[in-house]
Amino acid sequence: MVHHLLALATIASLCLPTSLATAQPVSQQCVNSEEAEKEVLALDSMRIDALLRNDVEFLEEITADDYSHVESSGGARNKSQFIAGRRNQRALFSTFVIDENRATIYCNVAIVVGRYHNAYRTSSGSSVVKRARHLRVYVYENGRWKNVAHQATEIGRAD
Repeated sequence: MVHHLLALATIASLCLPTSLATAQPVSQQCVNSEEAEKEVLALDSMRIDALLRNDVEFLEEITADDYSHVESSGGARNKSQFIAGRRNQRALFSTFVIDENRATIYCNVAIVVGRYHNAYRTSSGSSVVKRARHLRVYVYENGRWKNVAHQATEIGRAD
């Protein structure tokens, strides 16, 4: 029985991301949900401001090394690709407005969901206007919130 439980625990730990598999006990990681909600929504707002200003250093600082970014068009990028895109100014935002945003805290994980609209100019000079829903995941580690995942889904004109 003990060997069976150890085998299951080993398999489970292999399925978890490294940061979770080596994490401290949950009781030492959980944050105050009410305070965390405010902190994460403020950080998410600063993230949008950084996108508008193309503040690559700030974006790099708040983005986890194992970041996953799924664009509204379906493309996927990791942190280096996301940051390289910002450095190369592939798309410069002229507006970026969060229409709705809410955060739910699960111990040391924050899930942020909402809607936004933005306008940007592509590197070829064309202008794009978009409305989308977003889901972002932040994890609290070493006294800081880090953005570990972003998913956007464009809202069709009929929505």
